Amino acid sequence: MLGLNKKLKDLQARGGSIKVAIVGVGQMGSSMAVHLKTLAGMDVVAVANRNVNSAAKILKSIGFDAENMALIESGIKISSENRDSEIIKAGSAAKLISRAIASGKTIVTNDIGILTGIEEVDVVVDATGKTEAGAQIAFSAINNKKHMVTFNVEADTTIGPLLKKMADNAGIVYTLAAGDEPAAAKELFDMADALGLEVIAAGKGKNNPLDKGANPDTLAEYAARKGASARMMTSFVDGTKSMFEMACLSNATGLVPDVRGMHGARVNVSELAGQYSLKEDGGILSRKGVVEFAIGDVAPGVFLIYTSHLKIIRDELKYLLFGDGPNYLLYRPYHLTSIEAPLSVARAYFLREPTIVPIAGLISEVVAYGKKDLKAGELLDGIGAYTTYGMIEHYEIAKEENLLPLGLSEGCRLKNDIRRGQPITYDDVELVESSTILQLRRLQDSIIF
Repeated sequence: MLGLNKKLKDLQARGGSIKVAIVGVGQMGSSMAVHLKTLAGMDVVAVANRNVNSAAKILKSIGFDAENMALIESGIKISSENRDSEIIKAGSAAKLISRAIASGKTIVTNDIGILTGIEEVDVVVDATGKTEAGAQIAFSAINNKKHMVTFNVEADTTIGPLLKKMADNAGIVYTLAAGDEPAAAKELFDMADALGLEVIAAGKGKNNPLDKGANPDTLAEYAARKGASARMMTSFVDGTKSMFEMACLSNATGLVPDVRGMHGARVNVSELAGQYSLKEDGGILSRKGVVEFAIGDVAPGVFLIYTSHLKIIRDELKYLLFGDGPNYLLYRPYHLTSIEAPLSVARAYFLREPTIVPIAGLISEVVAYGKKDLKAGELLDGIGAYTTYGMIEHYEIAKEENLLPLGLSEGCRLKNDIRRGQPITYDDVELVESSTILQLRRLQDSIIF
């Protein structure tokens, strides 16, 4: 990331900017949109959301000028708050959009195809967190040769290898965003790996209780106090988000879960190196090179446990007050979520490099489990809801056992009863054949990486 600040300032001094389009104006998207407005060398030129008017109200509430918004609904109308809607004739939308952007307006639309097709856009950001939306956004952006930066670890863990391959073939960058735990932990991994240190474990802190039965009703009050949606908070508390984040890290590094669902020890920072060591060294791990999460004061940070076979290195680490070994801790006590994401935008634009991306197909999968007793005929309601939660597993084991990826589960109808705490297989469900993410996953499964 060194030197990106100078590149951005130089770009602005030349009268240029990285033109960014953001899909989704929830907590992450709206925060990033207003933040980008303040940064040298960056400009938000378009925003997409399911409801155009709601998106415009949110943007106005965070400091965007309503007079400088051009609202386009379903590709047929363009309007702003100070004039009547104008019908766009076929073939003329691109010129009107270019004219609006040139005059300093922000395009607000409910049409992903319009947003990703805007000629001026350099980088598309997915801030939705929905797997089906993530698949559609990434597919459209890559086909339009736009760099793709995403917060959507759920979609990445399901079809990330295919999206990376498509982006590579198109000559553009597909990447997860800096600022989330997978990217922050990957920074520690890259440093340790480059220095020839042996990685024992890498992971994140979890800053809320673990309750696999949590749902939006039981967490409504807690979510309100935190200023988050109940569904998003449910995905945190039931552990699903941590499973997706560490599967993302696994797929980007080759590290694996030691056990299905990881250990998730209750441990403080000072105890990390001892706890996440091999059993013969007094820890809980059965192997080296694993992804993990920890419940305790580790959050909101990320960690990496490492060792070295060189005595001179171990002696130097002791001198530097890292302890007596055999294992040592690298700890980053923060991740800045959407605040850091502009670094991924700049890195993709200037360096044509991803921040974090799957390296060789899927190493880990997040599979669906029944959150409660479910009956045949019921619909699965997806991530952060009432029927399922996720568990990380080795991809090859999940494949052998025919386990259903949680990222494909929303809208599936059960063919069999499922007990609480039981894994759900492909044979247990009727898949949503019309979904984009299912079709892309099938294409990914047919490719040998």
